[in-house]
Amino acid sequence: MDFNLNQISNKKYFSIKEVSTICKVEPHTLRYWEKQFNTIFFIHRSGNRRLYQQKDIINLIKVKNFLKEEGMTIKGAKTKLEGSKEDTSLNFKIVEDLKEILKIL
Repeated sequence: MDFNLNQISNKKYFSIKEVSTICKVEPHTLRYWEKQFNTIFFIHRSGNRRLYQQKDIINLIKVKNFLKEEGMTIKGAKTKLEGSKEDTSLNFKIVEDLKEILKIL
């Protein structure tokens, strides 16, 4: 997976266009993945706009990797993503802690 966590800014919410650019997939692909994967959460705000958080982007990048790089089916990717769900939250917490330490230094 050719992705660096530094590519995701420290913003709290991202638009579908920003996520599309970060993940290098079309917005319609993101909308399709939302329907297929229950583990990818997005928030609807006024105007029915999709807003994503950093953890959602990480999950989307994992989905892209499973489907495009590893050649998995949707069902296989769902299973693998469910298994790595706990790892994502832990890794995300570690990254946030490291960013805070870096600010102090």
